[in-house]
Amino acid sequence: MYFVLQEQNNGSIIYLDMMSLDKFLQDGQDPKIVEKIYGKIVDMLMHNESIHYIAVQKKPAVTLLPDSITISNKRIFLCEFTKLGLATNFEIFDWKEIKDIAFKEEIFGSKITVIPFTGENLSIDYIPKVQARRLYQLIKEDFRRNQSRQ
Repeated sequence: MYFVLQEQNNGSIIYLDMMSLDKFLQDGQDPKIVEKIYGKIVDMLMHNESIHYIAVQKKPAVTLLPDSITISNKRIFLCEFTKLGLATNFEIFDWKEIKDIAFKEEIFGSKITVIPFTGENLSIDYIPKVQARRLYQLIKEDFRRNQSRQ
């Protein structure tokens, strides 16, 4: 099964095999949200960059426009849908710009905080605990791998 992700300015269309999204849906992520986020981030990937994980916010009540955190082998993307989903704010950090990552389990999910060397700390809360644990594990692995290259 294929889904049309996005029509490019040059008229070409990106098709995504749903099977390639399966690896981002193993921890209860909403498939429609993951598809939307993936479509936005894949356009921003650099040469030899690939997405490792997508964690999606799930608030206790209905979450119509969840925030998300996506990690790649080169960067971390914090994504916030705004204006009723018509716009998206991205905070994007190279691994070398990150001082540390904080992780806190709360009653209704977990809070992930990105601590950059400069600027304000950025947090996304209500990440389901299973996703947050996996995200934290992968972030720490990528963080250490990239720190050792410097």
